[in-house]
Amino acid sequence: MLRTSILRHEPAPGGLPAHFDWLLEHAPGTGEEVRAVPTFRLHRRPDRLEVGESTELQRIDDHRGRWLGRDEHRTVRLDPPLGEATPVRTGEIRASLRRTDGVMESTVRWSQSGSDANYRIEPITGDLLLVTRTSIPARHSSGASAE
Repeated sequence: MLRTSILRHEPAPGGLPAHFDWLLEHAPGTGEEVRAVPTFRLHRRPDRLEVGESTELQRIDDHRGRWLGRDEHRTVRLDPPLGEATPVRTGEIRASLRRTDGVMESTVRWSQSGSDANYRIEPITGDLLLVTRTSIPARHSSGASAE
């Protein structure tokens, strides 16, 4: 099972505004020190989107695998000027499909939840993407290949 995590990142004064980082493991068992977890900056938590709501994602540098297994709500002080990061939600990616048009559809089971959340992630331009919470499970999409 692939893992996912949402971090609340509060940079040091003078840095970027506070935001969330969403990490999506793409290969099982990513090592703690391996900087290979695709990461996206966003201003709204994907686990709090209602069906039909969207928010922009910005692709940023990959994060280390250790962030996928950190305890929720335990703040970590980062090297200056990075500030602090707090894992606010973890989960499992239950299904993930990449369509031929570049759109990815995923089903995530967030921690402390007994139900799945479905998302469509599609390119906007450059390093910007749009994530939308959908009601249709990813595995029922057409024109997709398992990834």
